[in-house]
Amino acid sequence: MRTTDSNHALTVYPNLAAGWRFQHQINSGWPTLTYIRLRREFVYLAVVLDAYSRRCIGWALSRHIDTELALKALRMALETRTAPPGLVHHSDRGVQYAATDYVALLKEQDPDQHEPHRQPL
Repeated sequence: MRTTDSNHALTVYPNLAAGWRFQHQINSGWPTLTYIRLRREFVYLAVVLDAYSRRCIGWALSRHIDTELALKALRMALETRTAPPGLVHHSDRGVQYAATDYVALLKEQDPDQHEPHRQPL
């Protein structure tokens, strides 16, 4: 089962976390999506991790893998921790994280978000 659809026409941002080693506290959140198989169906879990402490700071569970699932986890993370200036949000290039509503919520937290480095085909 695939949880990442990176074949989309939405904006993609540069990988600011390439090569980082988390030896000191930095401002970074890492979201992920996975599925959980139940007896008769699958459910999807969205999680936002604090990269330094490796603690879950936001999560959401749903029968649907969509932008709203990712947004619920992000909202919980933002309620759990105040987003400091310079927050780095590192995700795969999945459509949920590139969605207009998701990016808008991130930009509300840090209006100086980095510019995208390429437009997918």
